[in-house]
Amino acid sequence: LTVMIHSDEATADRAVKHLQKMIGVREAIAFPAGDGVARELALVKVRAPAERYGELLDVVHLYHASIVDDSPEAPIVELTGSEAFVLSGLRALERFEVLEVARTGTVALAPSTS
Repeated sequence: LTVMIHSDEATADRAVKHLQKMIGVREAIAFPAGDGVARELALVKVRAPAERYGELLDVVHLYHASIVDDSPEAPIVELTGSEAFVLSGLRALERFEVLEVARTGTVALAPSTS
C-alpha cells in the first residue's frame, strides 16, 4: 500500500510512526517526492470513429501510451506516468467520447540505498 502525503518532515515522520504501529504493516518509510519513482496508471475506453482513428493514434504516441484493446467500437488506451502526466493525457483523450476510466492512484518505490 502506498500512502502519499504532502507535508513537512515532522508530519511525515509522525505518519510513519503511526503506520508502523498498525497490524499488518511490514514497513513504512518516508522519502521526499523528488526521490524514488512514483507512477499512476489509467485505462481509458474511448469511442473513436474510423475517420478519427489516426487522431487517436497521434494522442497515444504523444503520451507514450498504448492501445491495449483495439476494439473497433471502443479501443482501450493505457496511460502511465506521473499524476500530472496522466491527467494531461486524460484531458487530451476528452476530444473523443470517453466511455470509461479506471485509474490506480499513485504507486511509489523509494530509491535503492547502494
